[in-house]
Amino acid sequence: MNAKTVTLAVAVIGAVATLGAAFISNWNKSKDPSSSPPTNQTAIGEGAVNAGRDAFVTNNITTKSAGEEAAERVQACEVQHGMKSSTERQASTEPIPSRNGEPAITEQVSFRSCEWPKSQFADGDGYLEIKVNSVAGPGDSEASGEDVADRIAAPCPQLTLSYQYGHMGYFDNEAPFTASANTIVGVDGKAWTGERTSLPFYPDEGELVVLRNDHYVIGSAKCQ
Repeated sequence: MNAKTVTLAVAVIGAVATLGAAFISNWNKSKDPSSSPPTNQTAIGEGAVNAGRDAFVTNNITTKSAGEEAAERVQACEVQHGMKSSTERQASTEPIPSRNGEPAITEQVSFRSCEWPKSQFADGDGYLEIKVNSVAGPGDSEASGEDVADRIAAPCPQLTLSYQYGHMGYFDNEAPFTASANTIVGVDGKAWTGERTSLPFYPDEGELVVLRNDHYVIGSAKCQ
């Protein structure tokens, strides 16, 4: 018998005993016409019954497990942000024209996720989004390996990225690598050694830039 069961049993027994005593006392006094209504005993009996009821309610409140709460939080996040699953990769090849001196965006990819418990970089509801805008890079041809630049914006200072290679029917997954904000790297994760002045744009504060060619596409991006 656990502690909750003992508490409930004691409360119920006490309520029944007190109520029974009050009933007997009331019955005896009812024979004496001069006696007044036993309001005190009745109040005591009602109080005992209420105590028993409160003990039952208190000891039978069901609480959600951590897993149940996490599932509900993630589902609410998905609904709020129009997601069909807790992780999504959205891609668009619709070009965005150049504006304010910035190069035209040729492709957009978003990595969206809902998680609970939420990470320190996520929004209050557990939502996190990493955006990748592809623009022209410093290379003058595909052979340079850097004619495309992925400008990556994320709420965290460090990311783990992976790229996929595809050309003439051959496909391969490149090894994941970790890179930090405010840096420029290649698809192998190594620091770019070119001149920043050769970039056709100015990287934003906190932005990570990955240089590649059209044979590579970004497959995943996660905050560290």
